[in-house]
Amino acid sequence: MTTVLASTLSDTPVMGSDGTEIGTVHNITMNVETGELRRLLVTPTINDLRGFETNDDGKIVISAGRMSDIDDYLIVDLPSR
Repeated sequence: MTTVLASTLSDTPVMGSDGTEIGTVHNITMNVETGELRRLLVTPTINDLRGFETNDDGKIVISAGRMSDIDDYLIVDLPSR
């Protein structure tokens, strides 16, 4: 995957590996000591949350391990249903 600055991810559109638009990046969490990205908080644009975990504010929580690519969209692998 391409290396990008975490600050550039805000408001990036998020798409599932099947081409479904999921939402936009709202925020990220990372380990400040190592710089390792931990997870994304995504503002959903879909009604079917496809098995994703959500927080109390209705944001989709996506593990950084699900990120597979970034270009015009941040591509994430979809969870198993």
